[in-house]
This record gives sequence, structure tokens and C-alpha cells, in this order.
Amino acid sequence: MARVALVLSLVNVGGCATLDELVSTFFAPEDQDTFLAVAFCESSADPNDTYSIAVNPKSGATGWFQHLPKWWSERSKLAGFGGRSIYDPTAQVAVASWLFYNQNKNERWGGLSHWYPSRRCLNKQGVEMK
Repeated sequence: MARVALVLSLVNVGGCATLDELVSTFFAPEDQDTFLAVAFCESSADPNDTYSIAVNPKSGATGWFQHLPKWWSERSKLAGFGGRSIYDPTAQVAVASWLFYNQNKNERWGGLSHWYPSRRCLNKQGVEMK
């Protein structure tokens, strides 16, 4: 029942941007296709989606980019979206962008290391991760 209420509240928000529009806002042009692929691999997202209620039942990872609830408060604050819901589409994309561009010290995968578990799917989507 709570999930139905969440969907209804998200659907009734006027002027919702699509995933594609949000990715275009928060990612450099050369990274946009990569992050549409990440969203697809993480949550079966379509570029025309305006929200995601995808939740991993084991980890609780949520949304297009499968953010972990235990890190959401800290990361959303650092990304400038503190206090926003993990279901907020704009915040989801903004935090993914912040992770990619600011938490990229992994020498092998850079900022994509946060989505390493999806590497097989990403490779099939044309995103090089070894």
C-alpha cells in the first residue's frame, strides 16, 4: 500500500523531467550515454521514465542508480541535495553525478566503481568495464 501511495505522489508531481533530461542536466555530454546505460543496468530504467521506485529487496538500494540508504543522507548532502528523498528523481541523478565526478579515485574504474556489480550488463551496453 505504501508503494502505491509513493507512485501516486510521484505521478502527480507536475512538470516531471525524464531520466534522459536529468542525465543531460547533471552529466557532461560524453558521459550521458554511459549513465543512461548505468540506470538501465541498475534498475531497468527507460530514458523516458520520470521516476523510479526500484528497490533491491536485499540491500535496500533504491532508484535509477540504486543508491544505498545507509549512504544517502551523507552523499545527498555533499551533492547539494541534503534532506531530499531517496526517491526524488532529481536528487537521484544529482547524487549519481556527484559520485561519478567526485568519488572517482579507483584507478581501474574511476567513478564507475560504484556500479561495478553491474559491469557485465554495462559491457553488453557498450560501457567498457573490465
